[in-house]
Amino acid sequence: MVVKKEYFAYDFSNVHWLKVDKEGKLGKGVLFGEFSKFEGEASIKTVARKAEGVPVEEVSKPEMMEGTLTGHILLSVARELYGLTTQGLQEGIWAYGSNSKTANFALTAEERDMYGEPHLLAFPNVSVTGGIKWSLENGSEEVAEVEIPIKAMRDSSGNLRYDALASEVTDEKVKEKWHTDFSQDMVKEDYTFPS
Repeated sequence: MVVKKEYFAYDFSNVHWLKVDKEGKLGKGVLFGEFSKFEGEASIKTVARKAEGVPVEEVSKPEMMEGTLTGHILLSVARELYGLTTQGLQEGIWAYGSNSKTANFALTAEERDMYGEPHLLAFPNVSVTGGIKWSLENGSEEVAEVEIPIKAMRDSSGNLRYDALASEVTDEKVKEKWHTDFSQDMVKEDYTFPS
């Protein structure tokens, strides 16, 4: 196998979300929307060892990642994501307020380099960190995009993110199910997909 020395991220697509149900299980992956921008950054905790009051060794570990998705979200996903409800309302009416609770979910995406090489990404434990935000402008020549602030937290294995160059993944089932059935178990070396 040839190992690439460089990787140039160029674009991304195929963003899916897998909602966590009431029992804490991930549901099936559903297309999240179409996004033009995906950015984030890890928060780092640094632990230092000092000798005679002077730092001599440091270890830095990621604690969480915060970021923003910018683009167009599917209406059905937005309603679930932000916890809109129809309870006690006339048909076709949705409410957002103090009873709304944002969803916890896993997020998958496919990044590509400038040659089209797919790079699979997964964030197994994500939440939305802000409320509904919008900006509309009359006479605009573009459809308004939404910004969704998100936070990726550790899963039960202590990981914030999983990623793989598709060409390096030998199990075709992993690539096939990455967006629809992602779980932290399916990426473990001893995992066997159910028949």
